[in-house]
Order: sequence, then structure tokens, then C-alpha cells
Amino acid sequence: MCADLTIDPDTSETQFLPARREHRDTIVRQHAAVLRASFIEVLEDAPMLVLIVNDTRQIVWSNRKSQATSGLESALGLRPGEAFGCIHASEGLGGCGTTTFCAFCGTPPAIMKALAGATGTEPCTIQRVVGDRKETMDLLLWSRPLDLEGERFVVVLGYDVSIQNRHEALERVFYHDIGNTVAGIRAIVDLMHEEGHPTPEYLSLLRSATDQLTEEIDSQRALKAAEDGSLCVERTRISLRATVERAIGIFEYSVFGKNIRIALEDPRGLEPAIDVEAVTDPVILRRILVNMLKNSLEASGRNDTIRIWFSDDAESVSVHVWNAALLSRETSAHMFQRAYSTKGRGRGFGTYGMKILAERFLDGRVDFVSEEGTGTVFTVTVPKYSTLP
Repeated sequence: MCADLTIDPDTSETQFLPARREHRDTIVRQHAAVLRASFIEVLEDAPMLVLIVNDTRQIVWSNRKSQATSGLESALGLRPGEAFGCIHASEGLGGCGTTTFCAFCGTPPAIMKALAGATGTEPCTIQRVVGDRKETMDLLLWSRPLDLEGERFVVVLGYDVSIQNRHEALERVFYHDIGNTVAGIRAIVDLMHEEGHPTPEYLSLLRSATDQLTEEIDSQRALKAAEDGSLCVERTRISLRATVERAIGIFEYSVFGKNIRIALEDPRGLEPAIDVEAVTDPVILRRILVNMLKNSLEASGRNDTIRIWFSDDAESVSVHVWNAALLSRETSAHMFQRAYSTKGRGRGFGTYGMKILAERFLDGRVDFVSEEGTGTVFTVTVPKYSTLP
């Protein structure tokens, strides 16, 4: 459970579902009623998460797997997001189910539909803090109503689908992104063959396409290493201008024929007057910038401009990427969540990847702002003078 979780059991404050809770004596009575059910021993050792919640979405029973996952001796009276340490459960006094984010989570609809008498499944991704690290639980929830001793409860089973989601992401890379890039390389080679000799323009596009192909493969390798903690960090003194220019160069092939411009300039259209130096890992930083640019490119249309610029203060440096598109409320709520994407299943690892790379390995952070009339800006900020090895 979140260490800084503060719940007011009497609050009515909510931005989504009702905040009302049953008090301890009612929870204890409901727990006893569940223990008297003949089937409960069967669920105790089930290999998936099993919860039974009441009509205020509070846990009145959980199996051993759930207790081990939550790290709590008892989750009685808590809501699912609170028990499993969801980072959004502490955003309001009403806790799980009452925040803006909860409107886009799979747990509330799974419970509410079952309370209304329906049985069904909902995907759910919980971002949580374990120790000093953030991790993501990808779950498929199955819920159904349960009537006991004149009261309605809900049985919720949670299946871990993290491995399935990871496999889908790899399929996306090798069947979609890499497949498209390889097809582009083939098209460039065919054009060169038809003309009888390689022109400087075609050679430049070919280099950009092969750089992009390499970047796609290396990005997946880096994401896997980042998640299992084996990614090596090699800090050195870098030029931000050179790092940004190299990231832009990878997309020369991607923007060809689309009339999309990626410009090293600030919102006023001005190029940086001076360069900025920093001590950080140039490969990891560039990988973050490539993901930021890729997201902006996917959000942009013909004749659009993407702007990228950098800034600094006494302690940190930042790189900003802007595009004119406005993010939806749902997309903003799910930002940085593994496997969430508006582009279909198996996508959505870009923002998640750049956030864990920045936070876990560069001691930095990734933020975004999206406002109507001004567009969307992603920013990565890292320390200016990380210690050299």
C-alpha cells in the first residue's frame, strides 16, 4: 500500500464514484459472513488474485496471493487500488475509485457492473510503488456478483497478463515498426537501382532508415534491461545540441514525403543561441529524445512542425519537444502507463519506456503539458553535473 496514503472514511469528496465507506464493525461482520461460505477454502490457494468486495468497493476478504502481492497483513476495509499501492489512490481523501484517473481504470467498472448483476472482464493496469521503485501490474479482471446472507458482494479475480502484453509489444516492433522500416529500405534500394546510381539524397535516406531500424531494436533491448535492472549507465560530458541533432537525424526517413518539419527551435521559432553541456549517459538520453520525437511525429499531420529545444539552470538541463496536437483526457490520465495506447493492442511502450529510463538511470524525470490552443510539450530533465565514473 502507498506509504503516504491518507483516507478520510467520512469524506464525500469525489471526482468519480461515491466516496462513502462502511465502518470497521460492518467490515468485520461482512468478513465473518464470507468466511462462513462453503467455497471460500477453494479460493484461498488460487494462483491468481482473488478479492471479495462489498457494495462500497471495500475488501472484505482476499486470498493468499492477494495478500502476498499487496505486502499487507490485512487489506480489510481497503479498496483494491489502496491495497495494491496504486499511485493514484492517494490523490484524494476518498481514495480508490474517487479520483479523475479512476474514470479510466478497469477496476471500478468491473466492480460496479457486478454489483448491478453482470459478469464480465475488464483490463486493468496498476502503477504502484514498491520500496523506492515504481512498477506496473497488467491485469485482466473477471468479476461476478455474489449474494451472501442478504447482502450483495462482488468476487474479483485478477490474472497477470504482463508477459502477454510484453510479447505483443515485441510483435509490434518486429511486425509493424521494423517491418515498415525494412519495406522503406527496400523501396529506396529499388529507386537507386532504377536510376542506375545512388544519389546523395537516397544515400542520406538510406542511412536514416537503417539508423531508425537499429534504434527500434536497441530501444526494445534497453527497455527489457531497464525493467530487470541490468541496463548499464555510462556517463560522459555531452553537447545537448549535438545530442538533439543526432536524434532529429534518425527521423529524416520518417518525414520524407510527409512534409513534416522537425526543427531545432523554441516556441518563438528561434534556434538556441548557445550550446549547453551536461554530464549524463548520451545513449540513454538520446533514446528518450527519440521516443519523444516519435510520439510527436505520430500525433502530427502533413505540413505540421515539431519543435525541439533545450534549456538549463544551475543544477539541471531539459529538452522539450512540442507538437500542435491536443491529448485527450483519457490519454493524459494513462500517460506513462505500460501497454496503454490509442494506436491498438501491443503499442504504448514509448512514454512508459522513456519515463523509467529517465527516473531509474539518469536521476531525472519526464513531464508533459497538453493544453487546447497551445498543443503538447514533453520535457525530459536530468541533472546537469552527474558524477563521472
